[in-house]
Amino acid sequence: MSVWERFSKNQREEYTKYLQVYGALTNLFRQKKGDLIPYLDSKFQETVFARVFNSKNVDIGNTPHDILSVFGSERIGIGLKTWMGSNPSFQKVMQLKRFQDEINECRNNQEDLAYKISQIRNERILSDHERLGLDKDKNIYHYVTRDKGSFTINECAYPLIDVNNLKDFNMTKTAFTWSDGLKDYKYTFGDSQIWQNFDSTRYETQVLNSFNVDIIDDPFSFLLEAYFEIIEKHKVVEEEIVEAYLPLYSYRSKEVEEKSGLNSWNAAPKTKGSNIPRPLNEVYIPIPREFHNRNPDFFIKDIFEFEKQRENFKGKKSEKPEIRFYLELPNGKRIPSLVTQDNLKGLQSGSNTEYDDDGKKYGQSALGQWLLIDVLGLRERKLVTRDWLKKKGTDSVRLWRKKDDYSVINIDFAPVGAFEAFMNNEPISDEID
Repeated sequence: MSVWERFSKNQREEYTKYLQVYGALTNLFRQKKGDLIPYLDSKFQETVFARVFNSKNVDIGNTPHDILSVFGSERIGIGLKTWMGSNPSFQKVMQLKRFQDEINECRNNQEDLAYKISQIRNERILSDHERLGLDKDKNIYHYVTRDKGSFTINECAYPLIDVNNLKDFNMTKTAFTWSDGLKDYKYTFGDSQIWQNFDSTRYETQVLNSFNVDIIDDPFSFLLEAYFEIIEKHKVVEEEIVEAYLPLYSYRSKEVEEKSGLNSWNAAPKTKGSNIPRPLNEVYIPIPREFHNRNPDFFIKDIFEFEKQRENFKGKKSEKPEIRFYLELPNGKRIPSLVTQDNLKGLQSGSNTEYDDDGKKYGQSALGQWLLIDVLGLRERKLVTRDWLKKKGTDSVRLWRKKDDYSVINIDFAPVGAFEAFMNNEPISDEID
């Protein structure tokens, strides 16, 4: 059964209608006359898909999966794409600019080159599996091809590249192509892009629906008339979300400190005189004082008033006030967490009285296990640096919660430079590479 068929008939029909309406407005975006091929914006496609199918938009800037759909215990990652023409064609699927040097080192050996590119692609996909808690073999591409007067909805498997079956190598000055027997791939040297050949006749690909799109000749008049006709009938009420960003490095030194933050595991043993190192996943996310100055109400109402209460507290240490909440990870798990340390400078997980879904106690390692080990892939006691983070495509995290609800704060990775842009009131880049 396709993922498409797991959605209700009403949902599928509603999604189709949204695509038809958007395609009908094609002349809003056309600057020259030509074939009447309807237009579809990829960001609109992501937003509508998430809205209609009760899914989550999980793209944080060129990450492998755009949408997360949950069916009971199954978590399926979906890559959304759209392009003109239904004939088989190569389409961009991944940007590898930050791996360009190590890829170029393999150009003299085609087998090594295919393996290196395939390995990097697979590692990035597996990292996203961990980030989102995805089932490994059920993820898909959902794509819409656009021909004269029509849209066609397709779905195909989204497998890892089988690195044990690499073949059909072909090198030119500008590109390199290869296959794993299931799908065909291309890497273009100029822009460091991986392309995949999408072909409705190939491995686990289905044509789901094809329908006409009638393009409105004068969409400008249509929009004006429609807007003023319905504006009095519909009042837009949206749930307000409070959003913020934190760095995965020291805001002052611009580097990951050697014995704190993501390198807390490298600090001295907790027990004086002991040689037992701290767990590799024992970390905290730095909270600069400048963040609190700018966002005093993000973690609690007036964090400076709370700080005074803590300083003036005279009771038992175990009863001292704390800022506690649940961090909700993009994989669906919630972990007890708190803002702690002097000047409330650290965000960490921590509880010895609550348990996760596997019956294990939560501690300071819970956040680090997901962030540093499961997703970013740290496997040994190697110091985390900001350059290492940038190679992974991130140096910040995004936090968001419902307005006036401090009990649950969502967290996910953010593109390189996101925290600096946030502090400077600049737009956050969509590009994670």
